[in-house]
Amino acid sequence: MAHAGESRAGRRRQREETAHMTHVGAKGAMADINITPLIDVLLVLLIIFMVVTPLAQKGLDISLPQPPPDNVPIDNRPQNQVVLGIEEGAITVNKNPVALEELESRLRDIFQARSDKTIFVRAAGTIPYGRVVQAMDIARGAGVERIGIISEKMIEEAGGIVGGTP
Repeated sequence: MAHAGESRAGRRRQREETAHMTHVGAKGAMADINITPLIDVLLVLLIIFMVVTPLAQKGLDISLPQPPPDNVPIDNRPQNQVVLGIEEGAITVNKNPVALEELESRLRDIFQARSDKTIFVRAAGTIPYGRVVQAMDIARGAGVERIGIISEKMIEEAGGIVGGTP
């Protein structure tokens, strides 16, 4: 009977091991990845980008020149442009030196009778930004409505002619 008892105990142990392996296999590592949380995170990020993108768009207001109407004669006379030059030791208006204190009155005299109240600012690269802004602010106070910037590259392309004479 000892043999029958061993056989029963051996079969019971084998059933327990088989049940244990089936149980571990069912609750062990799964081969499928649960992507539902990943989809939720991606949808939240998509919504955030959709909301933030219109707020991050910045632009610059510009006014492009419009062609003249067909029934208006074209004026071919050369227009005199006013160039405000800012250099290390001096400020010039059309290459004529002007003191900073006299700049506003000089520009007011120039722009008083003009219909086109546009000035072009040319500054050397070594000039502090605050000084250029100060001169532009004085020009605004003198009645200038539009301010253009002349770069060194633009001067080179024009053949070095800025402010009336080469």
